[in-house]
Amino acid sequence: MPYKVSGLRSWNMNAESFESVVRFYRDALGAEETTRHQVAGADVVRLKIGRTGLGVFDAKGGPRPGVPHHTFDFEGPRDPNVMVQELEAKGVKVENVRMHGSGPGYSVYCYDPSGNRIELSTDPA
Repeated sequence: MPYKVSGLRSWNMNAESFESVVRFYRDALGAEETTRHQVAGADVVRLKIGRTGLGVFDAKGGPRPGVPHHTFDFEGPRDPNVMVQELEAKGVKVENVRMHGSGPGYSVYCYDPSGNRIELSTDPA
């Protein structure tokens, strides 16, 4: 089954002024704060605007590796190796693959021609 990108899942950013950026999206734009946690030692706030997630990464100590990156949902192969082959056949260099827990969901990471990090994510039923 060839893959098909079906929508934007999340938009992620580094924020040197972490709490003021969180307040802007939450209080001024009406985003719903869903969770706070850490990724690779950085504080992260997850918000929701409609169906799209927004990840704000604390960058007081400098930008976090791999952020910002943007996540798109896709429908496609259940086998991540098949997805990698499809992308590489189109000239896309895959950086890595991450399984969601024990699967079957997974994410494939790559870069667009301008160097923006992209996550393609699927959670098949």
